[in-house]
Amino acid sequence: MSTEYVFRIDDAEQELGIDAQTAGSELDRIRRRDGSLRPDVVVDEARPEEAPLHPAFEWRDPVAAEQWREHQASTLIKVVRVVPAAPQEPRVASVRAVTQPVAPLVQRYDPLAREMQEAVGAVVEARRKVEELKLRTQRMGDRKSMAVLGVAFGMLDEAHDALTNGQLTSTWERELQKAQ
Repeated sequence: MSTEYVFRIDDAEQELGIDAQTAGSELDRIRRRDGSLRPDVVVDEARPEEAPLHPAFEWRDPVAAEQWREHQASTLIKVVRVVPAAPQEPRVASVRAVTQPVAPLVQRYDPLAREMQEAVGAVVEARRKVEELKLRTQRMGDRKSMAVLGVAFGMLDEAHDALTNGQLTSTWERELQKAQ
């Protein structure tokens, strides 16, 4: 029984110019022969025009160089982030300006605000780790892992934006802002 191969990305066959079965069979042949798959070996195997993997690569150097620079620019765009300013701690002086008794204000304190801030911190840390992995896979030339990590980074970006831009201020912060 032969192994069946499929692409993980829907339009990969159109983009690469070869079908998944051809690509998978050839990659498996190289892996069995060498014991592992290294990008430089795969490129060398694909170099001859008659090689099954040849159509998957751009062989015109000026075009390939430009595509690589665009890939680097895409990576640059994804790795540079604006660091949000740390939220300012409420000052005790501001509390004195509240025109209503402090007790009802404390009762309306939103306990989820701190947890939301902790969630933002967790997403920022996860983004940092994914970005480190992406840079390592980029150096190794592992395009598949780079694509997967790029999607993960994008999802973490959306989570960060949702938590920071869409985050509701706590009742405590709203009351302090009204009082100022």
